Amino acid sequence: MGVMQAWRAEAAQVAWRDFLHGEALSWLFVAKSLAAALLALWLALRFALPQPYTAMLTVFIVMRPQSGLVLAKSFYRTIGTLAGAAATLLLYALVPQQRVPFLLGLALWVSLCTFGAARYRNFASYAFVLSGYTACIIGLPAVSAPGDIFEDAVARVSEVMLGILCAGTVGAVVFPQQLRDALVRTVRARFGKFAGYSHAALTGALDHARIEAHWRAFVTDAIGLEAQRSSTIFENPQTRMRSAMVQRLNLEFMSANTRLLRLHHWMHRLRLRRGEAGEAPCDEAAAVVVTAVETLYRPLADALAVELGAHTGEQARELAGALARFRAGLPAQATALRAGMDASAQVDFEVALGLLDDYAQELERYAATYATLRDAPVQAGAEPASRRHAFVPHTDTLVDLLVGLRAGLALLIGSAIWIWTAWPSGLGMVILGTVFVALYGSSPNPIASLRFLVTGFLIAAVCAVLCYSLVLPQLHDFATLAFALAPFLIVGNYMLTRPALASIGAGFNILFVDGINIRVSMDYDWAGLLNDVFADLSCVLLALVLLSVFMPAGGRWLRRRMLLGLRRYVVATCRAPLAGQHARFETAPRDLLQKLLSQPGLSAEATTRTVQWAQLVMNTGRGVLDLRARLAAAAPPPALRARIEHGALPRLARLFEHPHEATHRRALQSLASGERALTAWFTRADTGEAIATRRHLLAAVHLLRLQLEDAAAGLFRAAAE
Repeated sequence: MGVMQAWRAEAAQVAWRDFLHGEALSWLFVAKSLAAALLALWLALRFALPQPYTAMLTVFIVMRPQSGLVLAKSFYRTIGTLAGAAATLLLYALVPQQRVPFLLGLALWVSLCTFGAARYRNFASYAFVLSGYTACIIGLPAVSAPGDIFEDAVARVSEVMLGILCAGTVGAVVFPQQLRDALVRTVRARFGKFAGYSHAALTGALDHARIEAHWRAFVTDAIGLEAQRSSTIFENPQTRMRSAMVQRLNLEFMSANTRLLRLHHWMHRLRLRRGEAGEAPCDEAAAVVVTAVETLYRPLADALAVELGAHTGEQARELAGALARFRAGLPAQATALRAGMDASAQVDFEVALGLLDDYAQELERYAATYATLRDAPVQAGAEPASRRHAFVPHTDTLVDLLVGLRAGLALLIGSAIWIWTAWPSGLGMVILGTVFVALYGSSPNPIASLRFLVTGFLIAAVCAVLCYSLVLPQLHDFATLAFALAPFLIVGNYMLTRPALASIGAGFNILFVDGINIRVSMDYDWAGLLNDVFADLSCVLLALVLLSVFMPAGGRWLRRRMLLGLRRYVVATCRAPLAGQHARFETAPRDLLQKLLSQPGLSAEATTRTVQWAQLVMNTGRGVLDLRARLAAAAPPPALRARIEHGALPRLARLFEHPHEATHRRALQSLASGERALTAWFTRADTGEAIATRRHLLAAVHLLRLQLEDAAAGLFRAAAE
């Protein structure tokens, strides 16, 4: 009892220490945001910029806890702002003082920018969105005052640049928090976590459901690491030079995860064949294979059982060496275990042996790269960026075009309401409505995000009215202004540090800063304030209507389109050239799976089917790539090669494009025919090397055929949705 109490006391102390550390970082972020925002506001007032609050709002938009995120977002915001301003001036020069052509051109520009935002990720996507709505902010007022467009463009760029400068300076100088540190912690934790997961999976400590749950969690981890990596390159030269190595490490992690999943699924199939949970074996051949492979597992599991501690490069290098020795001794062990097996058992054993060797090889690469990343000195040009290791996000041209079209429609519909009603504050409704449709257009669940944003808007509306009515008229200098604004700004920025409240905090900051409308010369217009607040709330209504009606997230058509996109990655492995396929196949389907699982209204049954489809795609696509590589290495006779390349693989591609009973049957027949031909060719091998090469090729075709047999019901269920 005393030991248990001591353990609980120690755990409580650790939790309390972590809580205090997190709170300290949160309040540091709030203090830095407040300081940068007030500095930007003071400078904007000193420079007599027309909308000083824009500089302050820019600080809240780009400010992040880590300096790398601040610099990354500032960089892309600068690009987006300049591009949007330049596009507006060019468009106005082409159609001066022609309202309808100007609005149509502006809508086209917004659509193109939103299309670009949908095809990219992270802050590059943000730059596209920003270039679109910057054009709206500068261009739409020109509909009523065309003579001021150049001055508006210069003022907008100046205000944004001032906010970026203040945020970047404060973020980098005042107790900077490096994103690189968070990236290093993530890489270390994931390496140890994956090694422990692998050991548990090989030793049977994890059941089938838990292994698949871990695989799904690692999908999210891989995408999150790529988002972190893409922002750290702005912090310092050393981080930029290591960026390509982190990208490679992430790809090798995903590949090892795929290999382990394929090995587990094959062994799970064999265990089901031999009988479950202590039942009498129903398939003696499967029982023999399972026993033999579990014997091979032991040295690999022992290598992974080493306590990794702080995950140093030396420990990872030792693991890589142990894996290399394991792979070197695998053929001799396999030869001894293969003796006495019948023909069918030998084929099943060869499949397991190939999957085990592939997994050990990928894990060895992962450990070796991790060791290099941790301990190797960084030299300029030592690890150039490689397209072979690049993270390739999923894109769908049709969906992205519709996302862009929806943003253009938001601008045109909002502009029509503004012009026909002659609403004084309608301009704000048009701008923010277009911004939200463009910004949340590619979000997996935009309606939920906007609902949180509305909550922040409503809270900010009350605070803005109170501050504008009761507080601001009593102030006479900047010191009292800063003191009066601080409580409101602290509330909004503290909410940003809490993931559950971040959207509410963002909405609060936007409407509060926009509502009080701090200027050099304040003119208190109470009706104008209420008009502006109502316009800000109306913009969310416009965005909600468009996002709910026009290609809604979670809709049947969009979901079917995304599932088709997932299946098409198998089609690409069958038809596209092998060059560049590895990185694309390991990354893009995971990116799409993350989107699919984030769709609103997804039932438990639909979630299960989606994960099953993703795993089938990963298993089959990886199998096709292995088959094509082994086909090239084995160099079979032209007729046999043609039977696979021009018979089995095209029919397999057809099956994943159009899942149907007929296409499924034809694909199975083609694979079975190829397997029979390979078996006949295998028996004519005259050397040990030729036998091994042909055995690997035969095992690859055998595995593909059995995967399709097992997944037939899943294919038909998903196709019928």
